[in-house]
Amino acid sequence: MKLEFVTLEDHPRRGIAFLISSNEKVTAKSVFDGLENSNPERMLLTRFEGGIHGLPNKRWYHGWAQSQYNGNYTNCFVFKCQEKRLEHRFYGFLCNPKPSDRRYQVCVLIRHAFKKEWETDETDFKIIEEIGTTPAVQKAIDDYFKEKP
Repeated sequence: MKLEFVTLEDHPRRGIAFLISSNEKVTAKSVFDGLENSNPERMLLTRFEGGIHGLPNKRWYHGWAQSQYNGNYTNCFVFKCQEKRLEHRFYGFLCNPKPSDRRYQVCVLIRHAFKKEWETDETDFKIIEEIGTTPAVQKAIDDYFKEKP
């Protein structure tokens, strides 16, 4: 398991990375790669940039509040785009991987899904939580940031 950043790594406050894994539930990077040179890919790259610069836009990306889903998924995050009539969703989790700078935050994208209903399928949240909290993923994050300031 490892991280692959999709945004510049030297941003002082935020970053966005894909989790690279052989786990069949980890689908975000492979689906994103399939969008290469398309409008959805360009839209997502623009939204990733907006996300790391802290530009608010709940139509393009957001997390979930304590008041939603009994507060169980407040570390989950999603980036959205549309391709024809397909609603792409790239789900991940937020973490603060730098012990020397607890304000620095990374969104680790894990899963892709097509949204068909208004509410997010809670199964996607459960998968993000399940994978994001495994020791292997935590080690991949720790290893990546071990030598970085």
